[in-house]
Amino acid sequence: MTEPALFSREHLRDLQRAAPNFVRRQLKTLRQGRHGWAHPRRLGFVFGCQRSGTKMVMRVLDQSPDTRIFHENHASAFSDFQLRSDRTIRALVALNPAPVQIFKPICDSQEADHILGRFPGARGVWVMRHFDDVANSAVVKWDEHQRELIQAVIDGDLETWGWRTARLPDAVVADIRRVAAGAPLAPHEAAALFWYMRNAFFFALGLHEDPRVLLVRYADLVSSPGPTFRQLFDFLGVPFDPAHADQVRDSSIGRRPPPDLRPAIRELCAGLLARFEAWTPAPRPVPSPVMLMIDTLYTGGAERYVVTVANWFAAQGARTIVVSSGGNQVGDLDERVIFEEGPLYNVRGNILSVAGHVSGLIERHQPQALICNSLATTLLARAAQTVRRVPIVNVAHGWPADKYSTVAPLMRVADRIVAVSPEVRRKLIAGGTDAPRIQVVYNGVDCRPLGRRSGDEAAAARAELGAGPGDLLVALVGRLEAQKAHQHVMAVAAKLRESHPRLRFALIGGGSRKDELHALRAAAGVEDRVALVGLRRDIPVLLGSADVFFNCSDWEGMPLTTIEAMASGLPVVATATEGAAELLTPETGIVVPVGDVDAMAAALARLADDDPGRLAMGAAARERALAGFSHERMAAELAHVVDTVVRP
Repeated sequence: MTEPALFSREHLRDLQRAAPNFVRRQLKTLRQGRHGWAHPRRLGFVFGCQRSGTKMVMRVLDQSPDTRIFHENHASAFSDFQLRSDRTIRALVALNPAPVQIFKPICDSQEADHILGRFPGARGVWVMRHFDDVANSAVVKWDEHQRELIQAVIDGDLETWGWRTARLPDAVVADIRRVAAGAPLAPHEAAALFWYMRNAFFFALGLHEDPRVLLVRYADLVSSPGPTFRQLFDFLGVPFDPAHADQVRDSSIGRRPPPDLRPAIRELCAGLLARFEAWTPAPRPVPSPVMLMIDTLYTGGAERYVVTVANWFAAQGARTIVVSSGGNQVGDLDERVIFEEGPLYNVRGNILSVAGHVSGLIERHQPQALICNSLATTLLARAAQTVRRVPIVNVAHGWPADKYSTVAPLMRVADRIVAVSPEVRRKLIAGGTDAPRIQVVYNGVDCRPLGRRSGDEAAAARAELGAGPGDLLVALVGRLEAQKAHQHVMAVAAKLRESHPRLRFALIGGGSRKDELHALRAAAGVEDRVALVGLRRDIPVLLGSADVFFNCSDWEGMPLTTIEAMASGLPVVATATEGAAELLTPETGIVVPVGDVDAMAAALARLADDDPGRLAMGAAARERALAGFSHERMAAELAHVVDTVVRP
């Protein structure tokens, strides 16, 4: 008898298919070695019923460079699809440098409460999918298997089938026997009852009341992957990039007709499904008191961020203190926010004296966390505490590219860093900040006052910005400082002067470059095309009356003004600074290289020449801003990060 070849053709094909993923996993592990092995790891567990989409969830989580994924068929972590001993799991975690390590003990879902209890600080995710889709998929996968299992439950045999029938509540067994009485079960009916049996544990184990557990509905994951996966990633402490979920599609919902189930079985499953659909987690109270620190509250994106976040915390009932050296945005703080003026503007050479002042404020207000919005205030917060007592959260709004190597090592004094875009996070890590300290929370703005303007209001605003009825108004909002690179506006206006005579540009904002920009405008011969309108407080009206938004900055974190313009219904032309890729899609704007005047001019000319396309792009931009970049989402995610350091 001839023995089979060691590597058959089929075996070689299997290896060929598996090779790319194997190589990718090994390279990912090697790259994670830069984290070292001394940092703390976060653990996550994915639970639920088989065929509910847990594999898809793990596949998306695996896209992150910061995760290590253990599926139920991973032999080092699982034996016969069940989680190995706690000692083994802890050894695996210690031996792998990934900041977040996620296991899928799908066959241990009935032990979810015990597993989370044995791993302090771990988080659990429960994935729930409609029973019709699960039953259809399960019958294709296992045929008669689940019918035999459910029949054993009906017959009272809860021992033979191991984990599949372990810890079953008496009420669940009684329900199954009741609805299955009278006729032999069809395979789809048994699969639906298996769905009921497994998902009933979510409520039976009290997981619906456990803040360590997040319920994720499969339908939300596939129909709205961006915000739903962001919530899941944030819950597990994994930085989220929208590209991670690019391959998620909703084609699996209702792919086959609902299976033929007897009415009693459908009613039982529908009742549990309705309980899942109606369930919402009890909101965790935001940390209180909290103290936000920033150098000044003059006009600027970081300054507006502080005002927005402080007002949101106060509206949630938190005692909120803002410490700053003052500025024209102090008046925008909610009356419930406590403002403490202090010498925070220029602390270089005087840090110990100012730290003493901050120490007194900490002693007086007893905050649970310090939210610092600059490197200087972060260092102050640390210097103010002889013994580290109040956790420090730094919000990294971005720096020029050449500053990260200086800033990043100093950021180690913060307990947690909130980067406003993935690019800011990447640059901090490259500069020497520990990756596990950094979480991405995209910027957001209060979209409520923003939108299109019309009639006399719009006409008056356009006239003030130098645009007539037939003109195309391009607005820029930002400080007149070197970072914003407004000199490019003069060059673009001159380049398009003859080919696009109806273009008008309005620079809204004040700053140290005012006189210089006036001189550049005159030298370029575009005084009739470019208006420098100075500092304004009616930004929603001005943006809502414009036609295009232009951001030509050399660097950003994630510009709030771009989000405001999108929420105002404007298409955007922006340089490829930090955050641009996350904010803009081809449907909402045009991203051009930093400093490339020709590309800027070409993009603006394209919008000027396509009225229907420009309007469609503006409408899509508004929809995107409202869906993903609101101040409520931003502040709530920041509060969650703060909560993790206050109540780890």
